[in-house]
Amino acid sequence: MNINLSSNIPKKYREQLYSVGAYAKKLGLSAWVAGGAVRDFYLKRPTLDIDLTFSGNQESVAGFCVKQWGGGKRKFSQFGTFRVNMADGLKFDMVRMRKEKYPYPGALPEVEFSPKVKDDLFRRDFTVNAWCFSILPDTFGQTYDAFGSQKDIDNGIIRILHDKSFLDDPTRMLRAARFAGRFGWKLAPKTERLLREAVKGEYLLLLTRERFSREFLKVLKEEKIKNIFLLMEKYDMLKFAWPGLQWHDALLRTQDVQERMGILVCTLGASGEDFLRSLHLPKEFSQEILGAWKVTREKMSPLGSLSPLQKEILNAVLPGLPPMALEPCFVRGRELKDLGLAGRRISGALDRVRQAQWAGEVKTREEAQAFLKAH
Repeated sequence: MNINLSSNIPKKYREQLYSVGAYAKKLGLSAWVAGGAVRDFYLKRPTLDIDLTFSGNQESVAGFCVKQWGGGKRKFSQFGTFRVNMADGLKFDMVRMRKEKYPYPGALPEVEFSPKVKDDLFRRDFTVNAWCFSILPDTFGQTYDAFGSQKDIDNGIIRILHDKSFLDDPTRMLRAARFAGRFGWKLAPKTERLLREAVKGEYLLLLTRERFSREFLKVLKEEKIKNIFLLMEKYDMLKFAWPGLQWHDALLRTQDVQERMGILVCTLGASGEDFLRSLHLPKEFSQEILGAWKVTREKMSPLGSLSPLQKEILNAVLPGLPPMALEPCFVRGRELKDLGLAGRRISGALDRVRQAQWAGEVKTREEAQAFLKAH
């Protein structure tokens, strides 16, 4: 069933989208909002990411948006996509209507432009994301629902569009759990069966670790993260992130992705560092997490100051630490030299003080000095 969604679109977005559609009409293009934004507008959920698809070259439309509302644009030449990040925080991903084919399982798709918006919708992951509405002035807000998207949204059903969907793009396995967990929806019976077959066939191992990592970080951004993890456990998908990875209630303390990653790394114990390095994340993202992980392994107060993020991670995974446990060691190697210690005796004495401070046995610099004299 096709309906009109114009009244569901917030006024600010409606005005911007109408302007984009009017400009596209001047160029002789058809123009649609497609994908997850349509779902979110229908559900009256907030969104800042909007996919737009056009019947022809969209580059001048991207330039129009930047000129009208500020910000910048970026081209992804591999897929002919323009991303416009506007000054007000709204993001448009603009593509030319296309169809895709996958040269082999898990590969990035090969793109072929198509005059049919139905082809563009068919390349989506699930029916709930395969819906669109026109932004041309004469038909603004009018939906085109070729795959029963509205019905599946109303019924809370996650359904793939064709039987080879998970094989073509195994990231859809993670997205199935992510959307089901986010909205409290269920997988259609056939989709669930195909997902279990995909897990058994280890389709997620067809992905590069970088692609897996990008999709896993999206899981860590989700508000309903526990629901998603429990679904990933149910379908035995967490093992593809790392053997032994499991849900930890400390993840509910924060919605910060870096902190959540740090919690997972630290709760993995000895293999936490290997897990983090396997994800090929930026160095600046990983280094603080590794610093916190090292403290969990040593179980001693640090020699230097910890960052606020590191303290948050450690307090999350090690609740009940004494107040001074995460503060820098009360004494320094230089002081131990002044006491006549040298070599390994210095490091041994430092470790004893750090362990005592970690355990709350020494709470001040003076107590640390007295501890040294007694031990």
